[in-house]
Amino acid sequence: MSSEIREAESWVEKGDENVKHESFKEAIECYTKSIAINPQAAYAHFKRGTTLMAVKKFKESIRDFTNTITLNPNFSFAHFKRGSSYLEVGNYNDALKDFNEAIEQNPDFYFAFYKRALAKQGLKQYQEALADYQRTLELNETYTLAFQQRGNIQFMLKKYDEAISDYSKVIQLTPKDPKSYISRGITYGNQKKFKEAISDYTKAVSIDPQSYLAFNYRGMIYSKMRDFDKALIDYNQVIKIKPDHEEAYNNRGIAHFATKRYELAIGDYTKAISFNRKNPNYYYNRANANFNTKDFIAAIADYTEAVNIEPKFFAAFFGRANANANLARHKEAIKDFSKALAQNNKLLGAYIGRGNAYMKMRYYKKALEDYTLAIELNPDYAQSYLNRGVTFRQMKEDKDAADDFNDYLRLKPNDESSDRIRKWLNKMDFTVKY
Repeated sequence: MSSEIREAESWVEKGDENVKHESFKEAIECYTKSIAINPQAAYAHFKRGTTLMAVKKFKESIRDFTNTITLNPNFSFAHFKRGSSYLEVGNYNDALKDFNEAIEQNPDFYFAFYKRALAKQGLKQYQEALADYQRTLELNETYTLAFQQRGNIQFMLKKYDEAISDYSKVIQLTPKDPKSYISRGITYGNQKKFKEAISDYTKAVSIDPQSYLAFNYRGMIYSKMRDFDKALIDYNQVIKIKPDHEEAYNNRGIAHFATKRYELAIGDYTKAISFNRKNPNYYYNRANANFNTKDFIAAIADYTEAVNIEPKFFAAFFGRANANANLARHKEAIKDFSKALAQNNKLLGAYIGRGNAYMKMRYYKKALEDYTLAIELNPDYAQSYLNRGVTFRQMKEDKDAADDFNDYLRLKPNDESSDRIRKWLNKMDFTVKY
């Protein structure tokens, strides 16, 4: 053995020693000196590439693994490592090629099947990814990451029973890991199995009392169950553990809003916005709270911010239209109701709201058109008949008004307006059918 080769190997050994002590910078320097002495040593390139991966310098590691493969094309682990680095930088196609090569050279390399599944997942080849996770588990039936990732795909594909089965397997293998309980809890929640979801989140926080995610998700389930007092306790716990958790403030705001504590809701939505000024839902939620306090100007400002961020946010246009209507800004209301309907032509309230605005402006024919569209959309919604009947009466078309008022009475025979309508029908000599 020449003295140069011995020196090169000595630097590799020093690099290995530094790696053991996690002195990665020094290790990279040692491997670099080895390569400078003996550029043909594939293992030096490989070890430097592996160390570069450890410090998350993935692009540099790819170059070293490429050199390794050039020097030793049959080095399956080098293909695996380069594929893993490609995976880290989001280059799924090249990662796939390397994992294919690693598997071809070593057909029982279960970790390569797992990583190839991740690459296919990144390419949205979900069925192919599921097949690779299955192969991974055939080679290693206790590999929990494969169960977890397969469960994630099943969840995304809305195959909730299959996802629960995979998450349950992870829990069986690692019963002290709170993450799997959270994943299964989310899945139960999507199935509206709220008791099971709460049980899983409760287990997660018993394992890890600092699991703010479990508290947050459990709070969301309590909110869905209309148990807002328990939801608020959980959201408070999230904020105590993680004071910058924007979603917890938003969720707590929703709970306050549901219990008509609008000022508290506004405070929470404002806090969420302070952490994230690009989320249109936070502005929309605060707008709704401002609307309910009758601060329509503030509501309009927030609805406007929401649609500036998300121009297709039809609910925000609808909300802003109603706020404008409350300020008697009927032209602006009509524009916003129209924008909401352009994106959702099944929005019953928008037809009625726009019809009301046309009525205020005495555009009776346009109001009739909107009320008629509302009736076509939902023939059992009484308010549409009442509003159209009033419009016909304004137009002196009393027979049509009487027909609509009778339809209203059919649907709302004991409403506060019913007696007044019957008196009008009698006065005008029309039959009172209900």
